[in-house]
Amino acid sequence: MPRSRASTASRNSSDVLPPPPTAATMSPGAKPNASSSIPSILRCTVSRGLEAVILAGGRSTRFGRDKASAPLRDRPLLQWVAEAVVPAVDRLVIVRAPGQLLPPLDLPVPVDLVDDEFPGLGPLAGLATGLAAVAAPLAFACSCDAPLIAPELVVRLADIARAASADVVRPRVGGYPQPLVAVYRVASCLPAFRKAVESRTGGLRIVAACAGLRVVEPGEAELRAVDPGLRSFLNANTPARLAEIDALLG
Repeated sequence: MPRSRASTASRNSSDVLPPPPTAATMSPGAKPNASSSIPSILRCTVSRGLEAVILAGGRSTRFGRDKASAPLRDRPLLQWVAEAVVPAVDRLVIVRAPGQLLPPLDLPVPVDLVDDEFPGLGPLAGLATGLAAVAAPLAFACSCDAPLIAPELVVRLADIARAASADVVRPRVGGYPQPLVAVYRVASCLPAFRKAVESRTGGLRIVAACAGLRVVEPGEAELRAVDPGLRSFLNANTPARLAEIDALLG
C-alpha cells in the first residue's frame, strides 16, 4: 500500500475515553515531567527505530480554540509535546488539518508535517495518516495536548513491543486503554487502521480497529517504574485541565 502524505484528524468523541488521572488525583510526591528544555531530558536512552506521530489537527471542541497553539508557560502545547518525545525517537510526524497553521518548531530531529488524508473523521483517521508517513518499524502515537509525556515511558513501550513482538502496546490507566499514549507496529497497524477508516467500521475508534492485532496492555505498576506520577496521561483537553497542568509545574 503506498504511503501517503496527508493530514491531521479531528478528535472523535467516541474515541475519547474517560480521562484516567487528573492533576488533582495524581501522586502528590511525583515530579512533573516538565519539558522546559530539551537538554534537561536528554538523559533518556534513545530507542532507535522509533518515530513519533503527534495528532495536532483535532477540532478542539471542548477546548474552544486550537490546542496545538495554546500557550503553556509561554510555549505552545505542541512544542511541549514535541520536546517531550524527541529524546526517545528519531523523527517526528505531525498530522494537521488541511490549511491548519502550526507554531514553528526548532528540534534536533527531522520533523514532517502531513495533512489529514481523512479530515473530520477523528483520531483513528489521523493516526492512519501519520503511520503512512512513518519510515521506522514502530511509531509512538500521542495527541498535541499531553505536555508531560515522559520520554522514558516512550522508550519502555517500544521495548515491550520489540520483546513481545506486539503490534500494539497500549497502556491501561484508571481501568481504561490509552490509545493515544501508545506504540504501534506500522506494518500491521497501518493496513488495519486504513481498512477501518475506509469502511467506517468500529465507530472509527482506535481501540476497535486494533481487534485482531497482537495487543499488550502494560498496567499502572509497570508504567510507574518509568513515570511514577503517570503524568504522561494528563491531557489539556479543556482550559480547566490546562490550568491544572500549569499548577503542577509549580
